[in-house]
Amino acid sequence: MPEPAEELTGRRAIALALHHAGIDAVFTVAGGHFLPAYHEMGRLDGPRIVAARHEQGAGYMASGYALVTGRPGVVFSGAPGPGATNLVTAVANAGADSIPLVVLTAQVDRRYTNRNILQYCDNVALFEPFCKRSVQAASVEEIPNLLATSLQLAASGRPGPVHVAIPQNLQAEPAQDRGPVRVCAPAEGRPGAAEVDELAERIDQCRRPAVLAGHGVLRSRAAPGLASLAERLGAPVATSRSGIGTIGTGHGLSVGMLGFYGTAAARDAVRQADLVLVLGCALGEQTTFGWRSDLFDPEARLVQVDADPSQLNRVYRLDQGVAADVGGAIDALLAALAGPGAEPRRPWFGRRPAPAPPGNDPDRGLSAASVIQALNARAPDDAVVSADIGNHRLWVCDQLDVRRPDRLLQSCEFDAMGFSLPAAIGASVALPDAKAVAIAGDGGFVHTMGELAVAAELGLRLVAVVFVDGALGILRHQAEAMYGEDHCVRLAPIDFAAYAEACGVEGRSVRDAAGLDDAFAWAMDAPGPVLLSVAIDPEEVFPPLRTKIEQRRRDLLGQA
Repeated sequence: MPEPAEELTGRRAIALALHHAGIDAVFTVAGGHFLPAYHEMGRLDGPRIVAARHEQGAGYMASGYALVTGRPGVVFSGAPGPGATNLVTAVANAGADSIPLVVLTAQVDRRYTNRNILQYCDNVALFEPFCKRSVQAASVEEIPNLLATSLQLAASGRPGPVHVAIPQNLQAEPAQDRGPVRVCAPAEGRPGAAEVDELAERIDQCRRPAVLAGHGVLRSRAAPGLASLAERLGAPVATSRSGIGTIGTGHGLSVGMLGFYGTAAARDAVRQADLVLVLGCALGEQTTFGWRSDLFDPEARLVQVDADPSQLNRVYRLDQGVAADVGGAIDALLAALAGPGAEPRRPWFGRRPAPAPPGNDPDRGLSAASVIQALNARAPDDAVVSADIGNHRLWVCDQLDVRRPDRLLQSCEFDAMGFSLPAAIGASVALPDAKAVAIAGDGGFVHTMGELAVAAELGLRLVAVVFVDGALGILRHQAEAMYGEDHCVRLAPIDFAAYAEACGVEGRSVRDAAGLDDAFAWAMDAPGPVLLSVAIDPEEVFPPLRTKIEQRRRDLLGQA
């Protein structure tokens, strides 16, 4: 006699919806309100549950996963109030950086919302400013469709987070089994033929085209097409900070990053161009030197392609704006330019970016440049590098060899400290065979260093590199330049190698150049997670930082 079919409940509907959608990892800090759903996921062959140590870390793990796969990362907040408020920074970061996330927060039993129930928070309102949609499930019947549409929305158009709150009592309620809900692939959003023809005609009329590539190129998986387009046009390619990796840093047409901490080659290429093609780049403060009016030649034509129509004409007047998927636009433009007799143009801009030289005193510590160069020499081509917020990232963006797209993970538009380690963990969960390298300063690493225990628990092939200079370095340099002294930015010393050992991760301290190469060789060969604590000269200043300090002086003190 056949066994009776198992009753479908809300808790199982959640697990099955994620399972049928092909979700292979869920990042969370366990909470009692979602225990039934965790149990059901554990009974299925996926998704895998990755237990973070803090909700912010779980959100960054899901972000790292999404950045290297292109698929939405899924994060659960197991506790309704404090779990959700802990998670909101990671979700805000995903919204700012166009990272597709599906965020599920537990909510209290809706029958008791108005009875001073423990841990209540209006999670829908909490996440709404940072999400493409923030809703609460109203019934158990709508959960499968709600999760499917959330996955679709997170990945479509301009990617971003979608939030769904699920009241606790829905997990216990019975549901009618209508079968799996198929998640639809996002539409490509290709531009119209007339728009492509107009753009191709503008390119035919220009002599000095340049490309400014941003994060949208990476999100639309359009890096190969971008390289082909640049080679067809003979155009130099500058990138935003979040666009690093859209073209290999060793490519002959790459001129580096544009902006406060960027290269002179990128600045001059964009300034000298008679047509600038802005692809998937938001033209934000950092990239445009604070929206400088002379960023482009006054006679230059400016064309911007973005999946988000609200980015078009936001600051600069466009000669043509195209609201479309960047990858689809590049493919259509390449096809339009490939007519009979079409030949690639010769490059008109011959300069290459020059990395900043080391500026350290060996008696005080290592140069950040030397550390990144040692990493370049030892890291495999498929290594994933995540960078945190601080002095070290200025050097990473300037010095790191990025040979493949989606191999440099950053918090760019939200600048959230503590991002690098959990993002590297999420990337390592998605790409277990690749080496993951998390770089952070001693100020940012402490925000989420508890997640090192997760790397140890999972046995990830991860290297944590902590730049130790005893301060919030950028703030210290700014304060000293503006006031001749600093307050509140010095950091008490921490033995990070000893901390790593306490987490079950082997750690080493590097204090001079003689041990640097051997340390990275050891770290790259290690089968599991390791940590390098690297002593950096606290007096070394990244040269382009002075441009940013000048802006700060104007904005904060009113001084020219």
